[in-house]
This record gives sequence, structure tokens and C-alpha cells, in this order.
Amino acid sequence: MKKSDVEYFYDEFSSQQIDTGINRRHQSIDSWSRKFGLKDSDNVLEIGCGIGTQTELLSKRITKGQIDSFDISSKSIDLAKKRLNKRNNITFTVGDITEAKLKTNFYDFILLPDVLEHIPIKGHGKLFEKISLAAKIQAKILIHIPDPHHNQWVSIHRPELQQIIDQNLFMPIIVNPIYDAGLCIEYLETYDLHTNDGDYQVILLRKVRDKLYNPLIRSKSPMAKLIWKLKSFLYRA
Repeated sequence: MKKSDVEYFYDEFSSQQIDTGINRRHQSIDSWSRKFGLKDSDNVLEIGCGIGTQTELLSKRITKGQIDSFDISSKSIDLAKKRLNKRNNITFTVGDITEAKLKTNFYDFILLPDVLEHIPIKGHGKLFEKISLAAKIQAKILIHIPDPHHNQWVSIHRPELQQIIDQNLFMPIIVNPIYDAGLCIEYLETYDLHTNDGDYQVILLRKVRDKLYNPLIRSKSPMAKLIWKLKSFLYRA
């Protein structure tokens, strides 16, 4: 699929986001962020900000830190800038996050609010490597996604609700790119938001100590990767 097709879809999708506004999903993500320790002085990276609905909630929490928000849709970014034009601690950037130049070792909190399922799986490795380099050693990385079983049901029975790229992210799909990037899963929960059968998942990642891993000098040999995973396991134990 061409990147231009994706950009066009989200440019058009922005009007639907305006009609929806801040909803239960945004409020739930905000609640999870607070539960996992979001502080007013945190520097925050938001990946997939859309028209700035989640950013608006973030801006009420982040009064001393910086918020850097990215989206692939230029129209969405324009709307987000207008929405939050009085906030002087927010920057909005248009672009593909897997190709963006991010600040190194800068962010205390990184948020992916229902966006990972819309980023092609083949780009997840590059994405998590960039996140790992951008995150401080104690950073919290919060991923919110539809439960893959629920998303699969929607794709069959309610396909009109799906976006242009809407992947079912079962754990085996996303675990390897996460751990290969020097990150690890600290918390995972499937919970009820709109249904009673667990329609969303929240995943908290953290960065593994630099002395065990550095994605800039990662070896591509299978043996090196095995040693890294064993070290990571021993460290977590």
C-alpha cells in the first residue's frame, strides 16, 4: 500500500474525528497514563496524535514538561495546531514516525494511543528501535490497542468500522520487535471498554539497561540475539 493512500485516508478521516471529539477511549487512555505515573514535568512523545484529542487531555497533565506529537496526516496536524494554539509546550510534526528524527534519551513518557495496529507490521522493528533511542532509561512506554480477537471479529462482522490499515496484533507478532529493540513488557491487561468481552489491551513497556543492549551496535548474528535475550531474561529475573 502506498504511503500517499494512507495519508489521504487520514486526511479524510480527520472530519470524523472532529465529530467524535473526546470519547471514552481517550478518557480511558488518560486514566491509564495517570495510573502508570505520568507527571506534570514529563517530556512526552505522542505517536499518532490525529487532530489532537488525546493531546488535549495530555496538555492538562503536562504543565512543566514538553509534548511532541506526530501524525502522518497533514490535515490532522493543522487541525491539532488550531485546537491547541494557546499551548506553548506542544510541538506538532507531520510525518511517518518510522522515518522521523527523534530526540535521543529525552522522553519520560511515550504514548501510542490506538496507533500501533495502523502502522504496517514490517515497520515495527524500526519503530521500536527509534522509541528505544528516544526514551530515557526510566521512561514509561504506553501502548493502547484493540484486543486482537475483538479486532478480528470487527473485521469480519463490522468491516465498515476498520481503517485503511487495521492489523490484529496478537502477542507473537509484536513481542520480537519490542525485545529486539532493548525494551521489555512490564504490564499487559485486556479490559472491557465498549463491550463485556475484553475489547482493548493496554501494554506498558520499559527500557532495559543500556549495559545489556545498544540498538546502535546490535549484531545481526543469531547467536548474539540469543545471548541478548538470555541476558535480558536474567536481568528481569
